[in-house]
Amino acid sequence: MKLKKFVPLILICCIFSGCWDKVEIDRKTFISILGVDAGEQIDKKPKEVKSDEPYTGMNVKKLHITLGAPDISKLGPDKGGTAEDIYIDTDAYSMEDAISKASAKSSRTIKFSHIKLLVLSNELLYHQDALKEIVDYLQRQPSLDRMMMVTIGKGKTEDYIKYKPKMEKNVESYITGLVENDTGNAVVPVTLNEFLVSLNENGNAVLPAMEIDKDKKELKISGVGIIKDYRLKGYLSPTQTANLQMLKGKLRGGKKAIYKDGHPIDVSFNSTGTKVRVKDVDGKLVFNVYVNLEGELKEYHINGNLDSKDELNLIEKDFNKSLKEECEQLIKVTQNEFQVDPVELKEYVRKYHPAIWSQKKNNWPETYKNSVVNVDVTTKIRRIGVSK
Repeated sequence: MKLKKFVPLILICCIFSGCWDKVEIDRKTFISILGVDAGEQIDKKPKEVKSDEPYTGMNVKKLHITLGAPDISKLGPDKGGTAEDIYIDTDAYSMEDAISKASAKSSRTIKFSHIKLLVLSNELLYHQDALKEIVDYLQRQPSLDRMMMVTIGKGKTEDYIKYKPKMEKNVESYITGLVENDTGNAVVPVTLNEFLVSLNENGNAVLPAMEIDKDKKELKISGVGIIKDYRLKGYLSPTQTANLQMLKGKLRGGKKAIYKDGHPIDVSFNSTGTKVRVKDVDGKLVFNVYVNLEGELKEYHINGNLDSKDELNLIEKDFNKSLKEECEQLIKVTQNEFQVDPVELKEYVRKYHPAIWSQKKNNWPETYKNSVVNVDVTTKIRRIGVSK
């Protein structure tokens, strides 16, 4: 009975007690975008020191880090839900060192719980050891949002973070919008979690690439970068990127044109499914990739006889042949030039053909390079627009 008398008092203490470690929101800086560049001394090798000796490379400028955060002082009910970014940049020998130095430059506590975008410079990605160190840091940080987007910036990432878009107040919203809105851009959106998982598996990854047209002062997505063994190997063009998404059955929207009777024919299409079949022929794998597309004819010629089913069938066959050639050329580039498997045929063999996988898994790179990949495209133009 005596205990019941203290229950209300205990509840009052629990309900009306404050947060003992609270930090006012105006004393926090919520980082929304992070850029990592190669520092001016990234190739400098420190003197050999023993593990039990003090490290003397504290001032080595191996990395250049730029942090962007919305200026919360400019937020308000009459100013919309976004604000322009403020920036902190610093040179450091490691990611942890960079964050520590950035924190020392800020009058507010730095938080990464709302970060949206990570930009890695193309110059940085040519340094294998530096990328491995950065990936290790990213894996260990629980405060980082694993669903944030990761991109490659051609040139200095500082230029991207300080870019002022015309359609958004801050650049991270603009870039993530470009990446996610792949209907017209045919890009490959990659989250931090997908990036880390891919690198941990075999050291390879595919990331969307950006560039800034200095003459037009425009930021645009320019295909994807191919990373092999923790090093940037090269790029796929926007057209090749669209074909890659098509082969993977993930193309939500794209556009293709062929030339017929002196006029271009534009067709927009999306993927309705991709099937893969494989067989082992005399020790060599032969893949057959069946791509199904559904399209809409956008523009031809006013005298074009599109009411004829035979004419429409001929256009579909021309599209099928054209896309087949492009896709098979892309496969050859990935086999010979990049020696990576972005179509993920390896995953298909491992999941659905364990007997073949057990024979080929120890020498998959060479197996993929020597394999034959045939592509069959079936396009169905369902709509031809408003009839005359």
